[in-house]
Amino acid sequence: MPNKQLYIDNEAVATLGLLQDGLLFPVTKLMNKEETKEVCKTKSYKGSSYPVPFLLAPSGKRNEKVLKSLKKGDIVDFITCGIKSGQMTVDEVFKIDKDERIKTIYATSNPEHPGVQNTYKRLGSYAVCGDFTVDFDAAKQHKVQIQDAIKNTDAKSVSAIMLAGKPFHRAHERIIRTSLVNNDLMVIFVLKPYTKDSLSYETRYKTIEYFCNNYLPKDKFVLVPLENTYIFGGINELIFNAIVAKNYGCTSLVVGKSSVGLGAFYEKKGLNTILNTLEGINIKMEIMSKFVYCNKCSTLVSTNACPHGFHHHVNYHSESIMELLELGIIPPTLLMRKEISSIILTELFPQREEKLKKIYQSIAPSSGLLDDDENINFYEGLMDLYHTSSLT
Repeated sequence: MPNKQLYIDNEAVATLGLLQDGLLFPVTKLMNKEETKEVCKTKSYKGSSYPVPFLLAPSGKRNEKVLKSLKKGDIVDFITCGIKSGQMTVDEVFKIDKDERIKTIYATSNPEHPGVQNTYKRLGSYAVCGDFTVDFDAAKQHKVQIQDAIKNTDAKSVSAIMLAGKPFHRAHERIIRTSLVNNDLMVIFVLKPYTKDSLSYETRYKTIEYFCNNYLPKDKFVLVPLENTYIFGGINELIFNAIVAKNYGCTSLVVGKSSVGLGAFYEKKGLNTILNTLEGINIKMEIMSKFVYCNKCSTLVSTNACPHGFHHHVNYHSESIMELLELGIIPPTLLMRKEISSIILTELFPQREEKLKKIYQSIAPSSGLLDDDENINFYEGLMDLYHTSSLT
């Protein structure tokens, strides 16, 4: 008789894969009903901060029917995109409060919140736990990659930074360089989302890779994709980032001072952040101050080290820079490298290729031969023309 089946998506497989490969330690298994209650109450697990119970509660009427029918010891197959992606030996099935779980993750159940919308669709009313395996090797491969880099460089201090790269700009570069001054190695995790976005993950990765390969010492960094699943969303992002970075072998985590993940709050007559609540996660936090371009200093500076007022500061506001790119406007090079702008614009406007060739060949210096360069070079060449000026 064939096994019963639970249908889970790629995001669930990736999250289970992180658990399977020890990257969410001290949690090493799906939580049962009693453990779920305890974590909800204490926000900790085995002496370490753990903000939300680790559960598998797939949505859908078909899944709910199967979950209600399962008994201890039953074997159930995981199906993803029509293919078997893993298997579980059932220990327990129990009902959960969907609204309460979503509040625990996002601190709100407002349906207008994009994370709430996505998670509510994916979350069912019944959770299942038990020993499982999933077909997901990426986390294990990346762990080996990082451990090899640490061994080959004999690195004692290994910093980690989590980057979405939307878009990757000059302030990101400065943060990476600043951290590298005090560390032997940096692991740059490029967050890999499981939702559609205007800028693809592949392009984000390509822009960060371009900077690392051309402007960092080869033995000072490791570039690694990180499955950016729903557990990294909401108010718990920084805690899970710290847990994953630690389990990958990093000794410190780089966090921007203005990061929403710090979760500043006022308590006991003082300003605190989520860092004040961390327990049992033995990793150092490198809190980076805000970086701006000061038109009086004529360079990129930390707001902690610049004597000039905010009216002299150009801000690296990612959303605004991304809006420029989405409008087809090349950001000034003090905000982003022209090569990185070119990579992004080439993806956002692929239909421009033929028109750009004609325009560029009409106005730019030429050897007289038709160039067969890729689209990206037209944007770079145009930026070079912006810097050309009269000598008189």
